[in-house]
Amino acid sequence: MSDELSVHQEHKLRLKRATSWFPADESLLEAMTLVSAGAFRLFVFLCLKADRHTATYSAGCRPLALSAATSKNSLRRYMVELQTRGLCSITPTRSPRRGTTFRISPEFWPYKSVEDHSNRASPDDYVAAVRNHFLALRCTSGRFGPAEERQARELQGRGVRLQILEDAMLVGACRKYVSWLNNGFSAPIASLRYFEPLIEEVQERPFAADYRDYLRMEVKKLAGLWSQSTAKYTGDLWRRDLPGAGRCKNGPGTVIDAEATKDGRVCEEEETR
Repeated sequence: MSDELSVHQEHKLRLKRATSWFPADESLLEAMTLVSAGAFRLFVFLCLKADRHTATYSAGCRPLALSAATSKNSLRRYMVELQTRGLCSITPTRSPRRGTTFRISPEFWPYKSVEDHSNRASPDDYVAAVRNHFLALRCTSGRFGPAEERQARELQGRGVRLQILEDAMLVGACRKYVSWLNNGFSAPIASLRYFEPLIEEVQERPFAADYRDYLRMEVKKLAGLWSQSTAKYTGDLWRRDLPGAGRCKNGPGTVIDAEATKDGRVCEEEETR
């Protein structure tokens, strides 16, 4: 018996895969008794795909139906069933790309939530922090009114952590400044909707701390370059001495080789913005 025990101790169980697994406990067995087989299969799929920190997963109806191997009509029925039985909450978003956000209920989520600032913050504190980040970018409209406050509360309701949102804002600001420096002035960032696709990018590929610090410095550097270029442009207009067709060193219309392209995230601002 002792020999058999020692063999088991020497050969500890190991996961075959380090990712794409989900710790199932008694709550999963309970969920199985509460809903139909189709709804339970959808629930297991959501658990496997959900963000471990926020217990959320977002997808459109069509791709979700394909991934869960069911029809759109059945999917809608299963969604109602899951929400009615309290297994998850469901929040439609205004972004077609993001689709619907599912949040697994704490009673059926095996992970303990990591209490970061965004989770501890009251809605007012969250909105205040988002407002400060938004206005500090200096490439926005400079306005953060009731519409933006509603957007911020919606993001918090979807489980978007402040750190994720700030990272998305940094990427967006870098892209906007690079676009201005390369192509001239265009409309500033006027809404948090601008950052919706960037939030997805950051959630899929989280930042390392050193890259976040780098982007903060890059935003300041690019903002300084843009400020210098507009000052030079204004001065040249005053002297009626514009070089070429409004092209001045580091000025509107001048192509700049921004170093903010470390991993290709920054210089993807659409030319039409």
